Amino acid sequence: MSHPLVGLEATCGKDLLSKIQSSKILLVGSGGIGCELLKNLALSGFRHVEVIDLDTIDVSNLNRQFLFRSQHVGKPKCHVACEISQKMIPIDRDSATYIPHHGNVCDNTKFNVPYVKQFNLVLNALDNVTARRRVNRLCLAAGVPLVEAGTTGYLGQVKVCDKASGLACYECATQETQKVYPICTIRSTPTQPVHCIVWAKELYKLLFGTIEESMLDESGERVEDKNEEGKNSFKVDLSEASTYMESVTVYRQLICSQQDVKILADAGRLILEKLFCAEVEKQLAMGRYKTARKIPSPLSKNVIGTKVTTPSKRESYKSTDVWSQEDCVAEFISCLIEAASAKSLLPNFDKDDPLAMRLVTAAANLRSSIFSISPLQSEYSTKGIAGNIIPAIATTNAIVAGLQVLQAFAILKAQMEGKPNSLKEKCRYIDCVRNRSGRSGWYLMSSTLPPPNPNCFVCRNATISLTLDVYKWTLELLLKKVIKAELGFGEPTLMLGSEGSTIYEEGQDADTEFFQQNLPKILDKLPCGGIQNGSILKVEDFSQDLEVDICFSHQEKWEVRDGEDGTEQKYLIGGKFLPTCLTKSGGQFTTYKLMAYRRKAKLKVTMTSFLLTNSIYIMMRYLWNF
Repeated sequence: MSHPLVGLEATCGKDLLSKIQSSKILLVGSGGIGCELLKNLALSGFRHVEVIDLDTIDVSNLNRQFLFRSQHVGKPKCHVACEISQKMIPIDRDSATYIPHHGNVCDNTKFNVPYVKQFNLVLNALDNVTARRRVNRLCLAAGVPLVEAGTTGYLGQVKVCDKASGLACYECATQETQKVYPICTIRSTPTQPVHCIVWAKELYKLLFGTIEESMLDESGERVEDKNEEGKNSFKVDLSEASTYMESVTVYRQLICSQQDVKILADAGRLILEKLFCAEVEKQLAMGRYKTARKIPSPLSKNVIGTKVTTPSKRESYKSTDVWSQEDCVAEFISCLIEAASAKSLLPNFDKDDPLAMRLVTAAANLRSSIFSISPLQSEYSTKGIAGNIIPAIATTNAIVAGLQVLQAFAILKAQMEGKPNSLKEKCRYIDCVRNRSGRSGWYLMSSTLPPPNPNCFVCRNATISLTLDVYKWTLELLLKKVIKAELGFGEPTLMLGSEGSTIYEEGQDADTEFFQQNLPKILDKLPCGGIQNGSILKVEDFSQDLEVDICFSHQEKWEVRDGEDGTEQKYLIGGKFLPTCLTKSGGQFTTYKLMAYRRKAKLKVTMTSFLLTNSIYIMMRYLWNF
């Protein structure tokens, strides 16, 4: 008797179809690529899928994440995506299990190595490097194949990572480093709209997050002191505080206890006056801008006092509208009032948070205005710059998701044949290009999957060389900037000396409080002889089954580039190996620099045609009645 999957059965065989229907699949991410993947999985007969995603549905998602509708806005993506896609399963859908997990894949209490081991394979549909690195390391530790993918506009890539098959992991290839702007440029000498947007994001953190983490924090210098018990502590020297910090502090206190709109509005106007008038006048008087390319002019107090309708509350409002100075003032104050009644405020800027986007747009445009920087940005364009977003193309997402499922078929076939370690021969590295490539004119370029990078510290346990000033860096700074942010350790344990004595640890059963005393210490003053030139620090993370040795080199003098004031603590991760760095988080997936392994090859199109044509046909019929 014929059934809806007869085409797939004829293409791949009854045994593989049975394997597909019985396999357990983990999908991480249910956004642009994730929606396409879930549709493909459902229409291809996969019956046991679990989905992890942290995000909720925003209006901006509806134009390309087709599983979602306007009535779903505000709901968790994974819940809605699982519910809708399960209805697409062509055979016996009621007994299938599509399980959503609304949470962060970096949460080690829920999503750890034992959890990942239960799956036949993992599919990545992520838009940020931190989560990608986390999933990569979980799969390496659990011995589960990972199908990695990403898109950048019209470009896309798909690859398979599997240590047992001798394939490169996600972190074997150096990723594009995030564009970093010097603090002095952001704070004092902006020349581009992006500088003002970065400044506005720091202002958001100053208003709602941890003050000390904002580069705009000028609450005074923290100086060492003794408390009543004679122990070391810190106090704040207010003599160096800026003109705006007092008004920021007052507002932060008000949002915890005050709901009066007039009081909050007055507090907002005071912040604007201090930020864009008093502080600018103070800096001009000090001669701070003598060598700057753009000299600021203080914002008129008449502009701050003018009352207009908040632009985002106008009936004709569009996110592509560019606001006037008066509009920006009204929007900024409206955001501060709204924040006081918000159920929860994000401590850090999030491009998908409407309040954060409107506040950052208003503040950035006001700063651009006083520095005569053009063009001013709409909320829509600010979101693209603030989130480092390259517009997503729905067609690219669909193609990449189809290719991922083809790779999943190949992995399951290898497992079915008892050859799970043969993925180097079964799977391919595939590029989706915008312009036809070579004489063949293919839009999809297939090549052999590369072997592991021998210097990859994640899958090859390589030693990392790190150069910095051991007489200025503290252990806390090393943990924050290098070990966690740069190398991606989640719960590190640090061991120093020939006997491997622990100087710091985190994680389950760790005595974190005992080792807190080492955090403010300069590296060369740490126990076990400290970190000196030539010292080796062993770093372990049991939550990721990861271990690496860091070999230190001391360097005191560093080149000071234009726009820098020479106060930042610099470092170099180098030698032959440059590790993965945090990249642009708005969906950009950097092309792997592995051209030595590339070979052009014609793709087998039988199953591709099945996925792209049969799925689209069924999908169109489904949407017609949705």
